[in-house]
Amino acid sequence: MEENRIRLDGGFHNDIFHLEEEGRVVRISDKKKTKEMILQEIEWMNFLHEHGVAMSKPEMTIGYEDGRVKTYFEFIKGDEMDVTNELHWNVKTFELWGRVLGRMHELSKQYRVEEISRPVWTVENPDVFDIGGGLLPWVKEEYDRLMQILCTYKITPDTFGLIHNDFHQGNLIISNEGTLNTIDFDECSYNWYAQDIAVSFYHAYWQHHSYNGNTDSFTHIFMNHFFAGYQSENVLHEDMIEQIPIFLKLREIFLYQLFMRKWHMNNLEGWQIYTLKELEEKIKNQIPYAGITDFSIYV
Repeated sequence: MEENRIRLDGGFHNDIFHLEEEGRVVRISDKKKTKEMILQEIEWMNFLHEHGVAMSKPEMTIGYEDGRVKTYFEFIKGDEMDVTNELHWNVKTFELWGRVLGRMHELSKQYRVEEISRPVWTVENPDVFDIGGGLLPWVKEEYDRLMQILCTYKITPDTFGLIHNDFHQGNLIISNEGTLNTIDFDECSYNWYAQDIAVSFYHAYWQHHSYNGNTDSFTHIFMNHFFAGYQSENVLHEDMIEQIPIFLKLREIFLYQLFMRKWHMNNLEGWQIYTLKELEEKIKNQIPYAGITDFSIYV
């Protein structure tokens, strides 16, 4: 075990530490992640890095700690995105954010593997991430309805490929030079491109609403510039635009399930109670996220 490890935020699944003297980050992955899955994640990241996507570059060397796969990454010097900081939270960043994602999706069309070791969404197995298994019956009903709608779309290289799968501002680091670096490819999988777009907007809107208010103007500003950046690197297919509201609702279900599993339900804080009740209301009543049913108005 490395000495002088400084714990970083690993989310709900991983343990992540900064090896300050080495200029590296070490990630101890969830026990469900196999060596083969991790190696394909690293290969994918290296492919993106070689084609100009700024990120925390991984090392091919992996190890084990307590039976869990241990992976090393370059430490990126910079700042976590701050939604209250106008130097971070502005139209230039929103456009760059979209451009980075568009570039990744365009590169996904070129990426080839001999054998897939990452999760794959399919019509035969749409619940590939095992979200539906533990859902309350009324939530499961809505989840199944959304999955049935997704299953009506045709999978094509223009709409489906290997994606980041958790592409929100918490996984973006702004370097001192103004570069937007992507981190945490731990959940990368073969899924609809619209998932990455929806997650970006979901968390941007959620945090902006929590800290800054003024969400009506924010939605227009964010999506107009995000889409402009995205389309500078990749074609925004009409099916992707149609799917965004579906994935926003699926994100609500995913977060509701995650919070129910991970939070101490007998000792909730006030904001946690509010969050769960709000998610329940939106899911139960099929309320469109941010009140938007058609994202084509921002293209």
